Amino acid sequence: MRYRIASDALSASLSDGAVLLHLHTKRYFSLNDAGSRIWALLEQRCTEEQITNTLVGEYEVEQGEATRAVHQLLEDLLAERLIEAVGQ
Repeated sequence: MRYRIASDALSASLSDGAVLLHLHTKRYFSLNDAGSRIWALLEQRCTEEQITNTLVGEYEVEQGEATRAVHQLLEDLLAERLIEAVGQ
């Protein structure tokens, strides 16, 4: 699955992650270092599989754990309308 950043979502990088702002709801969200990396990959229009594979290559994490963590964060971002699914 491929996603895009919602037009009313803003992000700012921090030294240890990132902060997101949903302009419509005025809610802030924080991401740790790995979450920030996932957000950056979403900005590059990477698929869920590409994001997972990148994390496995860059962090000390097993494929299954990375798959679950990426999927959960994407579900959370979708629920908060910070990203939108755009297909394969």
